[in-house]
Amino acid sequence: MMNLEQMQSMWQAHSEKLDESMSLNNRLLKEMRVADQKNKLNKLVISRAIEGFLFIIITVFLWRYIVSSWSLTAPVLSAVLLNVFAIIGLAGSIGQIALLTKIDFAKPIKETLTDLIAVRSHSLSIFKLLMFSAPFYMAYVFLGYDMAFGVDLFSLMSVETKSAFAAISVVFGGLVALLISKIKPENRGNRLIDWLYREVAGERLTHLLDEINHLESEKR
Repeated sequence: MMNLEQMQSMWQAHSEKLDESMSLNNRLLKEMRVADQKNKLNKLVISRAIEGFLFIIITVFLWRYIVSSWSLTAPVLSAVLLNVFAIIGLAGSIGQIALLTKIDFAKPIKETLTDLIAVRSHSLSIFKLLMFSAPFYMAYVFLGYDMAFGVDLFSLMSVETKSAFAAISVVFGGLVALLISKIKPENRGNRLIDWLYREVAGERLTHLLDEINHLESEKR
């Protein structure tokens, strides 16, 4: 029969093996989490790169149109205006890629969370700037008519029609400015604002933020 000392020795050896196994499992789990997070981050970078490439195509296309059709007409001025917003979108995509590539999941969780929040803040800033293109919705119409039918629609519109569209644009601009002023973290209790936060950040970034937030909560 085993004496007490032998039983204690066996129990200690078993306990050490159990601790080693748990430590290994935790390390593997952490590595799997990091690998999954890196995979999602890489997909985010790829999606932003594709987005940036599309903005490059739009920018080049509009510049070619402006150069080939240069004159002080509504379609050309519309193309110039829309090109400004396309360049803003391109700069936003490049900025996001730069911020995303700086994220290192080997850093402390709090720092990673801060970096991801910076990406979301950048996305929101670019979104707000691009939202200001909405009141200029007629620019799409003027450009579209000229490209599709070779017609300068603005020159054919009556003064009353031009005034009506101008008034609509002013009202629309006021509504857009009001919405942008409401897009703040403290207003996320509002369903529309919360939806905008999630849509602008994107599903992958939102999911990553939720995961890192969860890990930070576990750490506490």
